Amino acid sequence: MKSKSPATIAGCGLTPAAAGRNKWAAMTASIWMQCVSGSGYTFGFYSPLLKSTQIYDQQTLDTVAFFKDLGANAGVISGAIYSSSPEASRPRLVLALGAVQCFAGYFFMWLSVAGILHRPPVALMCLFMLLAAHSLTFFNTTNVVTAARNFPDHRGTAIGIMKLVATALS
Repeated sequence: MKSKSPATIAGCGLTPAAAGRNKWAAMTASIWMQCVSGSGYTFGFYSPLLKSTQIYDQQTLDTVAFFKDLGANAGVISGAIYSSSPEASRPRLVLALGAVQCFAGYFFMWLSVAGILHRPPVALMCLFMLLAAHSLTFFNTTNVVTAARNFPDHRGTAIGIMKLVATALS
């Protein structure tokens, strides 16, 4: 049996320098993901189109916006999936589920606005918005937990930097 080199970390084959680069690469990728997935912040840009194509009054549009806020702030499901999935696939699984959910929500909203899908009932449009916005919690959960695990001695700083940059660029 071949012995492991003492220069590797916990037998994973990474040298301390390579492991340091990987955690910074993960931090950079997390910041970029949060910057480009800030679609919940853009509701004001597309809400007039949603209002006019779906023939919504302001109260109905506010109801859709409520479901956007509800979806973006209810991250319990993403945390439960992250905690209960196998450790090796946690980030990839949660990010993939978030991407599917984001695509499904915004795709059906686009189909409705483009007139390809007949105007759905308000409750269904609220579900589309909830799905799209809820996907952000999957991205945030993965990014924050990964940063906390990669920088155990500086968790608060790592998460703070990531959130500060993502907020500034969104």
